[in-house]
Amino acid sequence: MIEYIPIDLKIYKSLLLDLNDEYLSWIANEVKRHYEIDVISIVGQSIRDYAKNQIEELTSYKPPNGIFYILKIKNEIIGMGALRKLRSDTGEVKRMYIKPNFRGKGFGKALLQQLLKIGKEFGCTRILLDTGRFMTAAQHVYRSAGFQERDEYSESEVPIPMRPYWIYMEKKL
Repeated sequence: MIEYIPIDLKIYKSLLLDLNDEYLSWIANEVKRHYEIDVISIVGQSIRDYAKNQIEELTSYKPPNGIFYILKIKNEIIGMGALRKLRSDTGEVKRMYIKPNFRGKGFGKALLQQLLKIGKEFGCTRILLDTGRFMTAAQHVYRSAGFQERDEYSESEVPIPMRPYWIYMEKKL
């Protein structure tokens, strides 16, 4: 059974930083491999520093304005995911990541359903997200949950030079 543990930075800061570093490093490597774009030169800092700088903001959203979870199964951390409110009626899924050894087992779908449920509880009538074009497995999860492609939205944290290589999606709740 999956445990969704709301982030408390006093307890989980190091763990969350490691997960974000792993996730963002994977993205940087895939962007380099698919598009020959150096993410580090775009963000102007190491992936670890970028992760450090983003963690404070991403975890600052507290219910009912957002939540950040670590996913755990049998004392093992398997991933993370967050939801933040952008406007009173709009939420955004952030940093959904399942560690490679745990992919393909339904954990990503379960996490997305949890975030959508929380979004509804927070009063959202629509949820946005962005995903790399190379993230085909994630896109399948999003589409199977009812997300549809839409135009880019301004609140996305995707650096501007990388935005043409991203897909933006929306689901009405």
